[in-house]
Amino acid sequence: MMRGSMTLGASAATVLAAVVAVSVDWQVVEDAVSPVEFGLFLMVGAVFVGAGLVAGWHRPQDSLGWLLVVAGVLWLTKGFRLAGVPVLFTGGVLLTNMYVPVLIQLVLSFPWGRLHHRWERRFVGGCYVYSALSVVSELAFLGPGSLTPPRPATLNLLLVRDDPAVFRALQVGWGVVGVVMSVVLIGVVAVRWRSGSPAYRAAVAPLWFAVLIGTAATFWTPLASVWVHGPQYAWTLLLRYPSTALIPLAVLVGLWRYRVARVEVRELMIEIGAAPVGDGFVDTIRRALRDPGLDVWVFSRTRDGYVDAQGRPQVLPHRDDPRAATALKRDGVLVGALVYDKAVADQPRLIAAVRAATALALDDRRLHRELEVRRAEVRRFRSAGRKFV
Repeated sequence: MMRGSMTLGASAATVLAAVVAVSVDWQVVEDAVSPVEFGLFLMVGAVFVGAGLVAGWHRPQDSLGWLLVVAGVLWLTKGFRLAGVPVLFTGGVLLTNMYVPVLIQLVLSFPWGRLHHRWERRFVGGCYVYSALSVVSELAFLGPGSLTPPRPATLNLLLVRDDPAVFRALQVGWGVVGVVMSVVLIGVVAVRWRSGSPAYRAAVAPLWFAVLIGTAATFWTPLASVWVHGPQYAWTLLLRYPSTALIPLAVLVGLWRYRVARVEVRELMIEIGAAPVGDGFVDTIRRALRDPGLDVWVFSRTRDGYVDAQGRPQVLPHRDDPRAATALKRDGVLVGALVYDKAVADQPRLIAAVRAATALALDDRRLHRELEVRRAEVRRFRSAGRKFV
């Protein structure tokens, strides 16, 4: 995300928030929405957009930042449901749930910042279609008079007939579809967690935990409106706002952990001069990348291939392997390979720093061995010379 795009996104979100605030018909909705709740609503949108700008600054190579910004903008458009202008009201209701498929795309593409498989793209596309069609069909039979508080029927420009029975039937039908899609999403997340490496789990745990908390708080709102009575419990209805704001903050936590890992790698590069390849060298890289399965292979010219620390021949991972590998070169000379979990491949700058540090260490070890070989040859030559004399 370039600086110009970041400025444009921040400006658009600011203008949108201002328009939403100005368009609210407080004379009608003041009994249903308090200024505190509306302020929390705007806060959530601002957190999404702000986190997206930060993510786009640090991760310009993928769509992670844009997804957060778009989710924040779509969240803010929900505020038009409180407007007294028909176009704004209809648009606000129409886009009410469109931020949800954006979050689903974010969950499925995190931590890589992109969707890798065709079925993922189809599933996410289906979520967008579902969110749009379900709201459009329900709007056709939802009279604003059924809302709380009641609104004029002329506000809904998509109203065909105010029919509560049809509206409830559509809600049940679309709700079943939504449950099925939710089960699929939960299943995918569970399978990924179970089969994922520690590096993958460390990357996705904050976001998934935040999504879980936000979802639970969202489902609590309609239940609380039925089960909870009394003004002393009204604050529980506001929990969905800070809970939803945890999602973009969890992404920033991941970025912070990424920066901490980069500091560890820089410290590792400083230590290389004192101890080229110590016993804890690979362990330090594993801790930096949170990948206990990471390994460093040396390129053996005698075997014309890679060998591990025990001297056993190794073959680079294939495309479907859960691990990835990158060649290590020093001054154009192949010295080894860095093998790591694909979950850390979303951190190209960190991988580049690790690659540079490891290549330097392996090259230092190679030069050290060559120097030892030459010293041994000199000692043998001198010994042979003394025997000859």
